[in-house]
Amino acid sequence: MPLPTVIHSQVDPAAITKVTRLFNNTLGSMLTELIQNARRAGATTIDLDVAEAEDGQWLVIADDGAGIADPAVILALGRSGWDDEVAVREDPAGMGVFSLAGRRVEIRSRPRPSGDGWRVAIAPGDWESGAPIAVTACDHPFGTETRLLLDDEWAKTLEAAAISAARYCPTRIRFKGLPLAQSDWLADAAVIVETDGVRIGLFNAPRTAHYQPRINFHGLTVPCTLPSVDEKDRSWWARVDIVDAPALQLVLPARGEMVENDALDALRDTVRKAIYSHIASLGSHRLSFVQWTEARQLGVDLPEATPLLRGWTPANADLNSVSDGPGLIPAGELVLMEHFGAPLEQCAALALVRDGRLEGALADPDDAMAGYGWYDALPRITSLRFEIEREGTAHVFDSETLTGLESGMVDRLDLVIEIGGARPETLIVSAPVVVEYDDAHHWGFEEANVLLASRDALSPDELVDLLEASCFCASDDREADSWDTQNDRFLLDAREMATRLLLGDDAALVERLRAIISYRAQWFVPEGRQFAAVIGRSAIDIRIEPVSPAPAS
Repeated sequence: MPLPTVIHSQVDPAAITKVTRLFNNTLGSMLTELIQNARRAGATTIDLDVAEAEDGQWLVIADDGAGIADPAVILALGRSGWDDEVAVREDPAGMGVFSLAGRRVEIRSRPRPSGDGWRVAIAPGDWESGAPIAVTACDHPFGTETRLLLDDEWAKTLEAAAISAARYCPTRIRFKGLPLAQSDWLADAAVIVETDGVRIGLFNAPRTAHYQPRINFHGLTVPCTLPSVDEKDRSWWARVDIVDAPALQLVLPARGEMVENDALDALRDTVRKAIYSHIASLGSHRLSFVQWTEARQLGVDLPEATPLLRGWTPANADLNSVSDGPGLIPAGELVLMEHFGAPLEQCAALALVRDGRLEGALADPDDAMAGYGWYDALPRITSLRFEIEREGTAHVFDSETLTGLESGMVDRLDLVIEIGGARPETLIVSAPVVVEYDDAHHWGFEEANVLLASRDALSPDELVDLLEASCFCASDDREADSWDTQNDRFLLDAREMATRLLLGDDAALVERLRAIISYRAQWFVPEGRQFAAVIGRSAIDIRIEPVSPAPAS
């Protein structure tokens, strides 16, 4: 067989035999298709009703639009029959009626201004057989009416499907004579921008999921990835309402997603620019430097981000124990504190609170702000270490070095802070305590080394809090106890360690016993009574007695 010299695009006639598989055949998609057809025909009202007949219930969809002049187009797959104006503006595909494929359907229509009314009845098998279908004259008002036999499932969900189909449609829709509620797709938008045949609504709220509809095609809503912009304190995202934008198209036949084309790319750029333009109109922003640069590239001239940073909060060993911190503070005189790990930062924070020289002057670094002039000019703490002296020997504890010293008193304990920037500076702060711990080198917090400037450097409660923040990290192993149980056990052991270091072994034993009794037994002491106990190695004497009344004042 010789090769052809030319080829032509064509649709195989056999494709019509597969038409029932082109649509998902849901009630909602069918209603949407027929409502879109009526809207394109210029209908001012679309009526949905249910007619009772001997063979069952029939859904009736009637409109007062232009009607259909040529009955042949309703079963001509891909040939819409719309006039040139509609064809250019809306890109109809000639597939609307085929959403009914495989069902028993009756269509009546009378075209404007003076056409004759006609009627066709399509049996379920006619959609794929290609057999001739009779067209008969009928008396029908201007517009089109479609009837289809309802099955039980569609009859149950018809009202809900009608309400959904009507919600964002610009054409009035009635169900059994009563108007259905309709909403503006862009209701509650912070601002609406109208451009290039679309309405863009900008919303300042947590973003909806990516699979939620973002674009409204005259009542048909579809998901689409559109730009969003997150500031530190605001989240901007968009919805688009199509008015007259023929280059923005839906994937056929299901019309469930957007065609990825140049027009959609241009729309995304327009949305992005609209967001930045609106932010510019607000007078101040907290965009990242990357976003600020993008806005300028789109022609939106923004000032630098408002110089605010979050006040420094020392790192916590347990990521589930996050402190709110001091919040946002003006960045003018701030010093950035780099990340040094929980033990170093927690011990440094305690020393800095007592010293007071940097009170309210420290901020967490924010990489998103890097590039702004005000941010890059801020001084920052580049080194944090403790210098320790015991028995005439100097030691250093920092994020890379452990002293290995045993817990207890030391002769000197200083926090050394190096500040880099335009005017480098070194601060030396007397420190009350260091918890030398690194979970990469230690098996558990019991191996932590607690070095004290003096026994009265801090209270047992303060040391327990410091140990918890520096060392406690709950295991997320599926076999592990709950977070609360692990934390209770840690605090029990930490209190014994803190009491032993600060008050001695006897006090630690008493504290351990008190904690155990409090946790295990105190809850069942009767109201108004108390236990008195003498506990020895060989015997336990416990008495129950009334609570002594408080002495009169």
